[in-house]
Amino acid sequence: MKFLGFVPDMLHFLAENHLQNSSVWFDEHRKDYERLVKEPSYRLIEAMLPEMLAFDDQIAQAPSRILSRVRRDTRFTKNKDLYRDHMWLMFKRPKQRIGSSLTIYFEITQEGFGYGIGYYDTPRPVMEQIREMILHEDKAFLDAFAAVQAHPKFVLCGEQYKRSRYPEAPEAYQPWLNLKNIVLSFESDDFECLFQGEFYDMMISDLKRIQPFYDFLRIAESRLMHT
Repeated sequence: MKFLGFVPDMLHFLAENHLQNSSVWFDEHRKDYERLVKEPSYRLIEAMLPEMLAFDDQIAQAPSRILSRVRRDTRFTKNKDLYRDHMWLMFKRPKQRIGSSLTIYFEITQEGFGYGIGYYDTPRPVMEQIREMILHEDKAFLDAFAAVQAHPKFVLCGEQYKRSRYPEAPEAYQPWLNLKNIVLSFESDDFECLFQGEFYDMMISDLKRIQPFYDFLRIAESRLMHT
C-alpha cells in the first residue's frame, strides 16, 4: 500500500482545536477530525504495519491502540488543556504501559515531524541492564552502536546525568552510559516532504537501518525477564 501523505489543513485543525479547548467545539467539528487526522493516520498505520511486524511480530495491530488520542487526560497534570495540537503513532507490544514501553514512533507537531525508537520513560531496571550490556560490550550493543554511528541523522536523546557514572569506560560509550532515558530520534521541519508523502519511503528505510537499536533494547528487556 502506498501512503500519499497528509494535508496542511490537518495541522490547522489540530491548532484550532487546541486553541478552542472546548469539547462542544470538537463535537461540532468531529467529522473534520476524522477526515483530516484519523483517516489519513489509519492509512499510514495500515501501510506501516507489515514493516513494523518485521521488527517485532508481537506489536499490537489495532489502529485505535496506535494512534494517539486527540483529547488529553488532565486528571493528574497541572496543564488542563483538553486537546493536543499534535499527534503521534506508537507501535509497541500490547498490554504495556505507554510511558514505559519500548516503542517505534512517528509524530507530527506544529513545528515538523519525526520518528524513532525508544522509551518515553525508560524503566530503571531496563536502563541498568542496558548499561551492563554496554560495559560488557555485548554483541547486541555493538551492533546497535555501529548502526547509530553509521546513521548520524538520528540523535541519541534523553536526560543525562551531570557527572559520568562510568568515567573509565570508552569515551564513545559515555553518551549511552550517562542517559537516564533512551530514545533514538530524527526530526525534520520539511513540511513539503510530509504533505506530499515523500517522507514515507525515507522513514521506512531509516528505521530498517537502525533496527539493531530496537533489537538491543528488546534483548535488554528479555534478559531482565529471565533473571
